[in-house]
Amino acid sequence: MRNILIIDDNVEFRTMVTDYFTDLGFGVYIANNGYEGLTKARKMRPDIILLDIMMPEMGGIEVLRRLQAEDETRDIPVIIITGSFFDKNMSDLFKQEANCREFMSKTVELSYLQKKVEAIVSKR
Repeated sequence: MRNILIIDDNVEFRTMVTDYFTDLGFGVYIANNGYEGLTKARKMRPDIILLDIMMPEMGGIEVLRRLQAEDETRDIPVIIITGSFFDKNMSDLFKQEANCREFMSKTVELSYLQKKVEAIVSKR
């Protein structure tokens, strides 16, 4: 079974994505913040991580960099999904991180997100 870890403090978004990917046969795991996300990523080593940018305590860029810095999480691909202002410069900044595969707005169609997730997971 393919596993997704969602690191996001937005309950509505997490629920929507969880329901969608669970129906597709994915194992979906939730982390409410960056600290919890790092702990779960180390323990479960998911096939992919969906990561929010704006979270309390530890933001997405710090989570992304910590994942990249650790041997056990370095190779886990990450899709950044943000509800905050979205521009090309921000996307380019995040894509400089080796583990960041995509940068998307939370308004993305779930079918498009699914295609991206499946393409990234199939390459692993």
